[in-house]
Amino acid sequence: MKLPVFASTVANEPLGYLDTERALLGLREGQTYLIGIPDQNARCYVDDALLNADDSGQHWVWEPGFFAGEVGLELELPELAHPIRYRVDVSPAPHKSGRDQFNQYLQQIIDFMPQLATGTEPAMHNLSGRSGFVSLWLRYARLRQFIDRYLSGLRAIHDRPIVRLSSRREQMPLHMAKRIDGITVQRLTANAALLSALSGDLDAEPPLAPEQCNLDVPFHEPTMDNPANRLMARQLIEVRKLARSMLSELQDLRVSGSETETDLQVRLPRRIRFLISIDKQLGRIARNEPFVSASIDKPGVVDLNAVSGHPHYNMTYRAGLRILRQGLSDMGGDEQHYLAPTWEIYEIWCFVAFAEALQSRYPDYEWRLEQSPVSADLVLRGHSGSNRISLFFQMTCPSLETPNRYGYFSVTRERRPDMLLEIMEGEGRTFICLDSKYTASKARILDSMASAHIYRDSLRCIKRIPTLSLILVPANIDLPGLSATNYWRRNKVGCAVVAKTSDAENLLDMVIDLFGI
Repeated sequence: MKLPVFASTVANEPLGYLDTERALLGLREGQTYLIGIPDQNARCYVDDALLNADDSGQHWVWEPGFFAGEVGLELELPELAHPIRYRVDVSPAPHKSGRDQFNQYLQQIIDFMPQLATGTEPAMHNLSGRSGFVSLWLRYARLRQFIDRYLSGLRAIHDRPIVRLSSRREQMPLHMAKRIDGITVQRLTANAALLSALSGDLDAEPPLAPEQCNLDVPFHEPTMDNPANRLMARQLIEVRKLARSMLSELQDLRVSGSETETDLQVRLPRRIRFLISIDKQLGRIARNEPFVSASIDKPGVVDLNAVSGHPHYNMTYRAGLRILRQGLSDMGGDEQHYLAPTWEIYEIWCFVAFAEALQSRYPDYEWRLEQSPVSADLVLRGHSGSNRISLFFQMTCPSLETPNRYGYFSVTRERRPDMLLEIMEGEGRTFICLDSKYTASKARILDSMASAHIYRDSLRCIKRIPTLSLILVPANIDLPGLSATNYWRRNKVGCAVVAKTSDAENLLDMVIDLFGI
């Protein structure tokens, strides 16, 4: 089923169609779109958030927020047991940067520290690999993408389980023995007394008691308690444990709203229902064969080999591994994960670009990245002798002249600059504020300059004030005066274009040379 998508309320021709075969291209963040309603009882969800109809009742209204990437839509119809799934590609807003540049930002962040790019926005991007990073939404995205394949595989295993013969030996009277083998004959011939008793030789000495006249015979029984089924049963337990853990986290999750992030609260109810359904399905499967007969406390080195020889077992096991995988390390691959908002991606990339620029400019310094510092999200530190450089990301500067552990504070309300670059030579200390703004329009740049003034006027370190306070933007065509170094020198504020790593390197050189840092 194809659904028309209109770019505005006055458009007569659709921009394109939602199609199960391919993603709809050409959509941008911050724009409003109308999606044709095929049935008055139908419901449409965008990343688990229910869309509302317009006043006419003929269209669903959707406005992509602060995100770029591939977004999933699901159409629920009363007569269908499963939703129809569509994909839409959303590009950054025109006043920000192009899609290729945005993808370059993502790639550089992934190379530096993959978890910095992840978030909760509806748009997803192809990311893959593994690391020690653990995130609720990373785990949820993997479960959502691979659970259908995993459940289908488990049902195929239930329908066509691997059955092996279990062999054992028992002592049994001759008249009850149904099968003998070479071992039976070998042990019988080695026991002359038993052989005489069984042949009816009444003169044999000494006579044997009835319980001593048993044969050692083989028994072979079909069983589902084998290495392959044990492996699948153990993995099933782990996948269900993961689903239950995420369910508990979502039920306890408290979401604080933000005007610059897509509302997560409206998406939680459907995600909770989804996890409850998955837990029930996994529970029903676990109570059936062959999983219920598998002894999960008997691990063995042959488990993986036992699975690899059976396609439906192998496919299911690999899907389970994808669900249980942790972390990220690469762009690309067949996985899609939630990203941070586009403006946050730019903020993070700016930190990465400056971190790499500092390490390139000062190769003789010893550098280390603190990932869980106090009063900041990240700190890159470098030192060489008595000289020290620190790049703080999202440092919290407490209000009313209450210094944080690094000595920084605000003379008014609490402030949180995106970056603060501190350079210390002996006892001397200089710092500049850098605030990233993902915009290239004249009006938005002028509005954003307010933050440069605020940080210049409010931030302190002991009695020192910022040497310079800049906003960083991906482009600035209409306001070149704000980027002039003499403007920076006079006003201690300004705007700098940072769209690629070399821009960060050049800006670093300019600031250090200009102010003699």
